[in-house]
Amino acid sequence: MRIGLLLILSITFTSVFSQEYFNNRFFLGEQNGSIDDAHNALMLEDGYAVSGGTSGFVEVNYYRFAITKFDFEGEIVLNKSWGDDVSIWYSERKGSFQEHNNYYYTLNARRGSVLKESKLVKYNNNFDTVFSISYKTSIYPHDTNYIGRSFTCIDNGFVITGTLERLHDLKGENKFRKLSEISEPLQISERNDGWYSTHDLFILKTDSLGNHIWESVFPDSTYKGEGNSVIQTPDGGYAIGAHKWFSGPYGVTYGDPIIIKTDSLGNKEWEVNLGTSWPDGTAIVCNSIDSNIVVATSVAVDSGWNIYYERTQITKLDLEGNIIWNNLYGPKILDNSFNVSNIRQDSVGGFIVSGRTNYSEVWPDEPSIMGYMLRINNNGDSLWYRQYANLWGKHSENYFYDVIPTTDGGFLGAGSVLPFNPDTGNRDAWIIKVDSMGCTSLTDCWVGVPEWKWITTESGNKIKVYPNPAHNWFEVSSSAKATADKEVEVEVFDLFGRKVEETEIPKGKNNLKFYVSDWNRGVYLVRVKSDSEVLGSGKVVLE
Repeated sequence: MRIGLLLILSITFTSVFSQEYFNNRFFLGEQNGSIDDAHNALMLEDGYAVSGGTSGFVEVNYYRFAITKFDFEGEIVLNKSWGDDVSIWYSERKGSFQEHNNYYYTLNARRGSVLKESKLVKYNNNFDTVFSISYKTSIYPHDTNYIGRSFTCIDNGFVITGTLERLHDLKGENKFRKLSEISEPLQISERNDGWYSTHDLFILKTDSLGNHIWESVFPDSTYKGEGNSVIQTPDGGYAIGAHKWFSGPYGVTYGDPIIIKTDSLGNKEWEVNLGTSWPDGTAIVCNSIDSNIVVATSVAVDSGWNIYYERTQITKLDLEGNIIWNNLYGPKILDNSFNVSNIRQDSVGGFIVSGRTNYSEVWPDEPSIMGYMLRINNNGDSLWYRQYANLWGKHSENYFYDVIPTTDGGFLGAGSVLPFNPDTGNRDAWIIKVDSMGCTSLTDCWVGVPEWKWITTESGNKIKVYPNPAHNWFEVSSSAKATADKEVEVEVFDLFGRKVEETEIPKGKNNLKFYVSDWNRGVYLVRVKSDSEVLGSGKVVLE
């Protein structure tokens, strides 16, 4: 059973009836790989692009960074990959693929035998590399590793956040080196039993060419720190969405979503912990149209014996760190750690949230893992929530890593799918295009109730709604007729998911007229059903 709530704030006649839909499984890079993931999505003037990673063939132990471009119908028009045959290249997540001043930028990471480094790369419109700059210590044995996880473009450069992995000696002498203070290398013997590593959250500011300007590090002796998203705030400072965590007993990672606010020079102004007393996910930050900070995360809301039940939490903070509102969304799911992958502003001032959810404990007939989209308005009201899949085998897994708003009013999700019997193949990248109401097609849209069984016929959709757009009335016509033993019902929903009309088609008839001169103008969803079967659905615009 799939459950959804449909709501949209505003939509035009053109955007409703010109939506493209697709749900495609594909491979990244220039050859079919064994492991492919689409981590970030981007809207282009002539289509879409995703960045991610590909492993190459099964027998080759490396991982490459890749970009794939699509047209508006979801067909691949360009595939490129970068890397080498001895390293693991990571595609970072949470907005690490951006357009700025007619160029494109990615933040990647590379892990070799010893060194971990982050790379900021600039591309032209054909995704050819313009420049690439690395953030690392460039002398052996590389006692400081810059693990960048997210970045943002600003007017005069870039700001990167992530984890600074650094070595210490047991006597307490800190061997951390800033990028601007590289000195003599450590000896190999010093890296053995006499050393331990720490992981601290950092923020790094660069100029427009990626050159280092300043950096700030926020150590915590109790936790390991990860900066996982960063935005520039309206006052010229920065907000960092982070995760502070430690490994507890029974293999459980205990952590909290943390927000750190800095001034324009990276000096900390405040820190807010949005977690519970149980293990929680990371914080992901986003600007709002009213100059506040919106934070998405997953938090545990209940627990059992070494298990936790989680929900999606969205919080709005002002620039002083005060909570304006804090809401929970979606069903309570067992063991669903780190389910929120990203949050972005939509086209009308609200937000679209993406992630994955484990439904095997709730609805055992669904795939083991499904991607989800959650849309809310600027006041935190839930507009709609829906799960998606490309593979529908009981044990198959469908992951969302990003969802972006599209220029036609809809949304594009990007992620990966992992097949299990009866689904076949390798782990592949995945994109899905839905409309403004979260629907995957004109006839696959449901509102606030368990989804009905659809009748499959050669003619497809079995109803007609006309005239469209309508003014004072519209008529619904169905190929099915109401009989003495079989009722045919027509339901009409507004864009808030509210049922505004439910009427039976008279006995022996197959059409019904609605007089709507006193209805609010806008878009309505019409559904015709008989018993537990849906005969068809459609949209009508009242002008």
